[in-house]
Amino acid sequence: MMKILLADDHFLVLEGLEVLLSTFNFVEKTETVLDYIALKEVLQQEHFDVLLLDIHFGDYDGREILGEIKQLAPKLKIIALTSHSDSATIKSSVNAGFDGYLLKIDGRDEIEQALKAAMKGERYFSSKTQQTFFEMNTSKNNNALTDREKEVLQLIVQEYTTKEIAEQLCLSEKTIESHRANLMLKLEARNIAGMVKKAIVQGLVEV
Repeated sequence: MMKILLADDHFLVLEGLEVLLSTFNFVEKTETVLDYIALKEVLQQEHFDVLLLDIHFGDYDGREILGEIKQLAPKLKIIALTSHSDSATIKSSVNAGFDGYLLKIDGRDEIEQALKAAMKGERYFSSKTQQTFFEMNTSKNNNALTDREKEVLQLIVQEYTTKEIAEQLCLSEKTIESHRANLMLKLEARNIAGMVKKAIVQGLVEV
């Protein structure tokens, strides 16, 4: 039997998942949290087998907090839950250490397979993301940073927030998040701190 923790900042998503998981005969218990503080409190109090974590979890990036969660619960299997199916987000999530990748539009069978795979110690990518992940072009030419990515990277190193970068470059926050995901992919970084370190070491930014 499996205990599952659901972490998403949208109540309706949590409610729908909780109802769905209640139909699985191998699920003993589900619990939901709407923010990171509640997530940490729950993990300190109780053991769970699997965590379904929204990549964009309120003010937090799931890829950034993954390490801290793993420290709180080393044996916990963590599956990314997101609406993003682009290759950059998928690859950066894998680099961060997620044990699986699910889209919020995935059906019951996909979720069941992902949970069972996680418990076997296997990574699982839903069918809608497998082709994107496995057929990504990894040639060195594609790893070269664009001028816009260099601008975004420089501002990240200078500790600007996503909102501040968007305002400065006259772009949407969603576009900045996409650039950040691409940067993590190209620099093969697991998190922002690693990305900043590599950018400085490789001389990609001014410090």
